[in-house]
Amino acid sequence: MNISVMNWLGQFTMMSAPFNQIVHFISGSDLFKGLPIMGMLWYFWFRDTDPKSNTRDIVIATLIGCVVAVVIARAANTMGPYQPRPFANAALAHHVYIGLPVPESQALYIWNSFPSDHAALFFSLATGIFLISRMAGSLLYLYVLIFIALPRVYLGLHYPTDIIAGTLLGIACVALSTRAGVIKLYGRYCNMLLERYPAAFQAGLFIVTVEIGTLFYDVRLLLEGIVKYFPR
Repeated sequence: MNISVMNWLGQFTMMSAPFNQIVHFISGSDLFKGLPIMGMLWYFWFRDTDPKSNTRDIVIATLIGCVVAVVIARAANTMGPYQPRPFANAALAHHVYIGLPVPESQALYIWNSFPSDHAALFFSLATGIFLISRMAGSLLYLYVLIFIALPRVYLGLHYPTDIIAGTLLGIACVALSTRAGVIKLYGRYCNMLLERYPAAFQAGLFIVTVEIGTLFYDVRLLLEGIVKYFPR
């Protein structure tokens, strides 16, 4: 199935340079990925301030679940059997993306493609929104599919099965983290901090959502610097 889908998509990569450039921009832009979703989470955070509402508990649980999903996805990438990304897979027909440069990052050639941590992250966030609002969540599922998942398949960064696996992982992690029994493990403590230190708690939560929305870019740079410059 993966080979059939990738070869079918290959017939479109030489048709339009502007289209390829638009897809490439959307795929790498936080403006289209994390920021709109984080904005939606903050919208519900400030909309449902009634203590009787469980919206804020779900928001915090969703952030925890999405981090767990990404950690599991990265662990699977590192420890699982190596599967080259479609554009680096010699077994697939070579696709030329007119208007786009060859990927500069050599890491993309050696990173395992399975599962998709993008799918795990953003579908987990969409699941949290879905638990708060069925309509908003359904629209967000569609948004993540069109603007995050499909561009990565089209550009040869992931196979369809990578996306499917990441999606199931993200949904499962948030479905677990938002269960009443799990929320009880940390919900009372978080609510206590929110009541005692509302400004500090929400400022910290904002920083967390920024890092999640930018796919932990600064955190990854920090860790890469530590590994590179500090002796083992």
